[in-house]
Amino acid sequence: MKKKSCQIFIVFIFSLVCKTSYGDTWSIKDLDLRDIYTYNYNASHWIEQGNLQEGCSLYGEIEHRITRLPEILQGTDFIQTAYGSKNFKEEVIASFRLDVDADVFIILHSEVCYHPIWLNDYVETGEVVYAGTDNYKVLRRHFLKGSEVLLGNNGNSDAKMYAVAVKPVVKPEIKLPEGKIFDVCKYGAVGDNRTMNTKALQAAINACCAAKNGVVYIHDGIYLSGTLELKDNVTLYIEKGAILRGSQDHADYPRFVSKFPSFRSNEDFQFLYAENRKNIRITGGGIIDGNSIFEGFPWRGKGNEHERPRLIRMVKCNQVSVDNVTLIRSANWTQYYEACEYLSILDCRARCYTGTHNQDGMDISGCRNVVIRNFNGLCGDDVICLKSLSMAVGENILIDGVKSRYANCHLLKIGTETHGGLKNLIARNIEGSARYGIAIECVDGAQMENITYENILLHNCAVPLFIRLGSRGRTFEGGPKPAPQGTLKNVTVRNVRNTGIGYVEVRNGPGVGSAIGGLPTQKIENLTIEDCDLLYFGSIMDKQFITREVPENAEKYPEFNIYGTCPAYGLYFRHIDGLKCKNLTIRVQHTDIRPAVVFDDVQNVEVTGINGESFPFTTPSVVWYKD
Repeated sequence: MKKKSCQIFIVFIFSLVCKTSYGDTWSIKDLDLRDIYTYNYNASHWIEQGNLQEGCSLYGEIEHRITRLPEILQGTDFIQTAYGSKNFKEEVIASFRLDVDADVFIILHSEVCYHPIWLNDYVETGEVVYAGTDNYKVLRRHFLKGSEVLLGNNGNSDAKMYAVAVKPVVKPEIKLPEGKIFDVCKYGAVGDNRTMNTKALQAAINACCAAKNGVVYIHDGIYLSGTLELKDNVTLYIEKGAILRGSQDHADYPRFVSKFPSFRSNEDFQFLYAENRKNIRITGGGIIDGNSIFEGFPWRGKGNEHERPRLIRMVKCNQVSVDNVTLIRSANWTQYYEACEYLSILDCRARCYTGTHNQDGMDISGCRNVVIRNFNGLCGDDVICLKSLSMAVGENILIDGVKSRYANCHLLKIGTETHGGLKNLIARNIEGSARYGIAIECVDGAQMENITYENILLHNCAVPLFIRLGSRGRTFEGGPKPAPQGTLKNVTVRNVRNTGIGYVEVRNGPGVGSAIGGLPTQKIENLTIEDCDLLYFGSIMDKQFITREVPENAEKYPEFNIYGTCPAYGLYFRHIDGLKCKNLTIRVQHTDIRPAVVFDDVQNVEVTGINGESFPFTTPSVVWYKD
């Protein structure tokens, strides 16, 4: 990066950080859900919002509307819970922090006769909430500003789930965003969760753009809309407690056909869209909801990404910031940025695991000068996925601070589509549980170099690390034909550890091991793995997996079972030129006959301190140089 552009980038990012506001509502902050695991989608339907009223639904995934609400709860902040969370059995299902001194109310179904222990300090108010034919008791407890509020299980899985309301002792002062305000209500928008507001919201955006600077202000309600096109010099401000919600009618999503050639250029449906625009910001502390409630609703099918709208898509945009918003229930990738420059994603949250396919937390492709900080994602696919879907080269990317209670695929991945290139990436300070793990994949002709993964903690995964240089050779209209052979070099993986290990039944079952491999004719160059503590599943006791002929599978879709069950229970290095292994601890959960580490067609190896777990029957040795 040239010195001048670097200085501009730093000033741009600094200005965004200084203006960030925090909070999910005016009183509720940092909602953290534990009710999530494979095929359990409840966490994505807990929705914090403002202005509790009669007519509001108690639950996020089904309609159960309040028909009578006591005055003490009217207008409060509240958390719609998931009806399915009534089956949660552990002690703590969720937590949040308070931005103010407040009373917290638990709206508890009347059939819960014996209160769970966590409600011991709550007092019954004598008030009753009615929803349909059901009635709910109201319990209250006072908390001070900054307190962490822990929410427990329902106490009775046969009764309907509770909901939560929060009433500040002193009503917070509402501070309007800085700049010229374009209030969407003045353009005819109605936040009643029924009125379709597409025209009114777009009119506000257009007026803001015409003024060449300003803030489109969405506040005090739930605003239904179809596709919105974001334009130059527009800040879309969804205020704390407010929700911008996508329509469930596909007719409300007109086609926006991208003019930029890429592997995904024919996927034309988006909720928020911009192409060839500049100076766009999305912020405010509120929620953007794709309203994709579960698999098959409202858009059915697997493998139909071209039909399902992404929550945010931007193509060839310059100076973009998405900061302090919560993104939920996308019908496809939650965020997709293609060939953008000076992109900042700060202090954002994603809860997108509802059974719908392809619910990545974010996809960054061919973007330059990118900063991603403090991203918290519960995702039905990868939390963060770096791609190269076009011939634009992604470079100068910093990812710093990622947390995930659960990712149904990878916590962090490069790939699979890798056409143009990716260089100068640092991804660090990442923690979470993943169905798979972390991965680097280069298989479609990209030139990839100068990549660092460091300070990564996986609480659970199938395989902690997968690295693949292949030759699948996908291309696209406007791309090279045939795709060239890609390269992968100058990769560092540092201070990665996992505390739990499992396996995915559809990916060769247990004990696959970590495949880290290039090709006989194109090796991975200059790879360093250091200061890592890796736990593997093991359980293989058949010698034939050690000595069998391992297939190349050069053109196969790259996943951690690319070689099937590896000759090592831990790290299997293959087709690499220039490998450094320093201070590695390799452990195994179940007895296994295979080595901890195998080097197969690896040149220029430097090994310093490998501590691999072994058994008396380990064959042929704990570290095996197969060549």
